[in-house]
Amino acid sequence: MNNLQAATGTVPEISEWLVTRGLAGDTVAQLATGLCDRLAAQGVPLLRAFIGLQTLHPLYDGYAYVWRRGVADLTVDSYLRQQGHNKDFVASPLYHMHENRILRFRQNLEATAEPKYAIYRMFRDEGGTDYFVRLFPFARADGTEWEDGVIISLLFVQPGGLTDDELVALEAILQVFALSARSAATYAMAQSVAHTYLGKDAGQRVLDGDIDRGSTSSMRAVIFFANLRGFTPLSEQVPGPAMLSMLDDYLNAIARGVLQRGGEVLKFFGDGALAVFEISDDDTECQIACQKGMAAGQDAFAAISALNGVREAQGQPTMALDLALHIGDVLYGNVGAEGRLDFTVIDPAANEASRIETLCGTLDRNWLAPESFYLSARHCSDAMEPMGQHQLHGLTGEWALYSLPQNQQEAGWT
Repeated sequence: MNNLQAATGTVPEISEWLVTRGLAGDTVAQLATGLCDRLAAQGVPLLRAFIGLQTLHPLYDGYAYVWRRGVADLTVDSYLRQQGHNKDFVASPLYHMHENRILRFRQNLEATAEPKYAIYRMFRDEGGTDYFVRLFPFARADGTEWEDGVIISLLFVQPGGLTDDELVALEAILQVFALSARSAATYAMAQSVAHTYLGKDAGQRVLDGDIDRGSTSSMRAVIFFANLRGFTPLSEQVPGPAMLSMLDDYLNAIARGVLQRGGEVLKFFGDGALAVFEISDDDTECQIACQKGMAAGQDAFAAISALNGVREAQGQPTMALDLALHIGDVLYGNVGAEGRLDFTVIDPAANEASRIETLCGTLDRNWLAPESFYLSARHCSDAMEPMGQHQLHGLTGEWALYSLPQNQQEAGWT
């Protein structure tokens, strides 16, 4: 019995490891690395392995993992949703299998005939003798298949290739791997969807079980309330699809700086966004959060200025940004009806920020903050100028407001 035949006797051990690690929450990359390392350690003449999965992500259509004997790290590639099929994938037997719904494919690389696919020549040059591919389609809730799944290709280096019995044993392991990979990929997709629609922190809280209606937690935060000036009249003039595309560009310009600087975008509401920068009890952390809020605001003004320049050059309509930065204690949690909840900030401070933003037009300023923010943002205070006392709609008393001069809105704080 050769090494491979001996290794296939370890099917239960490797399968048990895959199940154990799948239940433990290992990622697809960890499962793939562990599987290939174990096969190689047991004497399987595995030279290269490829694992491909489709995913549900706003940017990426799928991920590919490549393991190579003697290379410490797994290679991981992602494919953008908008770029279509990768040209190397289209020119491979994997694409042929997917398009023709073929579950198994095998190629003897020791044959002397000119290879059908260019990739075979590369495999031969690497010393490969036997190439095997297995496709595991995932069924959806409506019963459809082939839209998602995992495809696994294995390149072996063994004269004469693998026997049929050896392949049967390996397929049994691959089937367990596919199940564990589906579990890992499903959680990753759920995480991606939750983070995309709720925000990273809120999405993770929901996945971790924080789904009780009325459950909240309190935090101190810098509140970032942004609104696009001119949206309402434009929405009556610009056709729906063009308006939606335009809105996406502007909201992306607003949110990009928030996310890059560690903020949490809690809500997009039509023509605006609500975000927070959480503050710990430390006074220094408060100043840092204020600085991040200021910097994210300036990122947004700069991005929208650049976007407007492009649109003006193309003869397209533009919008301006109004921004309010506030600081306060907010309740963060679940509100809504039974069976339909929303995860958001619910507190007077968020309402105050929205009321402050509405004064941007009245005061002919695009950026406003109350005195509480002014006093906390000590390192930035000398750049702000007082705008006097003002009444906020629906609130009692007068509020001292401050603004950033127009010529400093796009200047950088890092």
